Amino acid sequence: MPLHHPQHERMTKILRMIQEMDHPNSTDFANACEVDRRTILRDLDYLRDRMHAPIAYDKSRKGYRFTRAYQGMPALEVRESDLLWLFVGQHLLDQASDEELASQVRESFERIAALMDGSVSIAWDRYSGLITSKVSGLGAAELETFQAVSKALTKHRELRFSYRKTGRSALETRHVRPVHSAFVNNQWYLFSFDIERNDIRTFVLSRMSGVEVMDETFDPASLPEIPRLLEKGFGVQWSKTEQTDVRIRISEEIAHLIRERKWHPSQRIEAQEDGSLLLHLRVNTFRELANWICSWGPLVEVLDPPRLRNMVAEKLRDAAAVYQSD
Repeated sequence: MPLHHPQHERMTKILRMIQEMDHPNSTDFANACEVDRRTILRDLDYLRDRMHAPIAYDKSRKGYRFTRAYQGMPALEVRESDLLWLFVGQHLLDQASDEELASQVRESFERIAALMDGSVSIAWDRYSGLITSKVSGLGAAELETFQAVSKALTKHRELRFSYRKTGRSALETRHVRPVHSAFVNNQWYLFSFDIERNDIRTFVLSRMSGVEVMDETFDPASLPEIPRLLEKGFGVQWSKTEQTDVRIRISEEIAHLIRERKWHPSQRIEAQEDGSLLLHLRVNTFRELANWICSWGPLVEVLDPPRLRNMVAEKLRDAAAVYQSD
């Protein structure tokens, strides 16, 4: 990965020169940093507009000065392990996105890595040969949709878009206040307050089209905290009903697999003498939980509540019926 002269290092040097020298100018900065003046002018704009550094050009002295006391940019202390985890995150996002989004992720990663001040040297190729991620069954989240949703989330702007529900070909126009996004089970989701329906709704980004970021803003504090709601459900499904206690018997054959992972914040595992487990959960929605249980086939049995047990039994009967011979 090619790294150019780090911008962070240049800006630190510029600020130090303003502090120590008598009104240095852009030519002085360019010579010290070994770059052209246009690069320095962009750095100066960034310092003023983005970093809010109190610097100004003094026409009478033909150089730059501080307009008030300034302590300088905070030191950027980065360990190699920090950059390794950054690399891992970039790699996973790269694999879990469409090609356009992947290129944006790579570009952003390179910009972040370029901020390192040169005190950390890393052989990136060494890591790239050690890490692999395999993600299948992804629906492509269009880059424009992803960018529009991200902008609306950070700017607290309303969104309007066309949406296709599962199993339907007709599109619906939705007008929402975006609250939260999440990447769950190889899919991007947007949780929003639907203005027309006066309630929180969940949308799959790959089913959204014609996304328009509107001028209207809103106060996010007036909307519910989605992560807390999701903790009460299972997967991306949740409801406003009270949570229900769930008991699931796990066979000895897969007991170690269940122990190895955190399936839900409320989970409690109780070992049995025969090697099986009892998995205890508290959730307020059953649809995704039932699908998860069915994925284990006869190795998992719902004990309580009866409604969930009946739901799973019906799903398994329907699945078995597909394979019954005439």
